[in-house]
Amino acid sequence: MVVLRVLNHRELEAEIDFCVGDFIKIGDVIGLVTSIYQEEPEYIRYMGNLEKEEVKKFLPDVFKARRIAKCLLLCTENLEDVTKIPKVGDKVEKVEDEELRQIHYNGEFKIPYLIPLLEKVEIPIIRALILKIMEIIPEEKDLLEIILAEIEYSRMRGVEL
Repeated sequence: MVVLRVLNHRELEAEIDFCVGDFIKIGDVIGLVTSIYQEEPEYIRYMGNLEKEEVKKFLPDVFKARRIAKCLLLCTENLEDVTKIPKVGDKVEKVEDEELRQIHYNGEFKIPYLIPLLEKVEIPIIRALILKIMEIIPEEKDLLEIILAEIEYSRMRGVEL
């Protein structure tokens, strides 16, 4: 599980086996998996159908598609803005619930990346993120329910009925 491509200051692609909405960690940078897609090896496009079948018979692993996740970098472990961009080849790990709790609830509850995230990510992903945080920090459930209701209300307000 490594970083494959750095797309810009806030986005990267990594080969991982996580789900959309999972928190990831690259060094001290915390990120969020926003989408997943499959990618076939580049050289398969240039092979003829006959060649593909022959190679597939003897080397089936060569044709195995990779699972690529597009990730959005949120903050550092100290909830500061990301200044150090991960490099291609850096190890990607899943953030465990206990560590996620320590990051967001260290004496007081903080989610400084939520407002910028609303502009970049789809509502279902943000909903999953808030529900995950609600699960690991039950003390702040009331506040998180209010935030979630406000996000869903603003989404409904944008839809003309």
